[in-house]
Amino acid sequence: MALPLGLLPVFVLALTVGVATVVTLGAHLLWRGWDRPFQFALQRAFFAAGVFYLGVTVVVWVVAGGSSMWEVAATILVAGVAAAVVLWTLPLLVGQRLVARFQQLDSETALRFATYGWPIAMLVVATLFVAPGGLTDGHLFSLGGPQMCLVGFCGVSRAVVAVVVLQVVVALVGPGLVGAGLYATRWDALSLDGR
Repeated sequence: MALPLGLLPVFVLALTVGVATVVTLGAHLLWRGWDRPFQFALQRAFFAAGVFYLGVTVVVWVVAGGSSMWEVAATILVAGVAAAVVLWTLPLLVGQRLVARFQQLDSETALRFATYGWPIAMLVVATLFVAPGGLTDGHLFSLGGPQMCLVGFCGVSRAVVAVVVLQVVVALVGPGLVGAGLYATRWDALSLDGR
């Protein structure tokens, strides 16, 4: 049994905006409550999100049943690992460097503001995924047009490739640009910076 294609936008929304928002809020609340660096709180929030993701994977594995339940579980785990690298870890590392460079901040403060900008950037990534057809009847993979072969897969639309590249660029530089903008507008005056 395969996952319904209609759930793909929901899955993407959960992997992008859902994880980014939960981890950001969790890290901020932990940081404000503890006398430890923000990075420590962020690591704990990531760990909690990872445990939750694995729990959801087990539930989907049990619900999917059938002969392909291992394939469903493996697909979800591979998607989770890919998301952890491309959508979670790299955007915050790149974002931290961008905020530090643009605003001349120490790495701790830069990481914090890159993290605050992360959910907004992930919202743009999720929007790019569902934009072709909306949440109900289409998503990124419904884009048509001229096709090409890419890494051994023929029949890949050029529009899909363009949107995927755009999503990766937004995912990687978005948190840093939004975080630098938040710092520049003194978003910290709204109690994000103070304990």
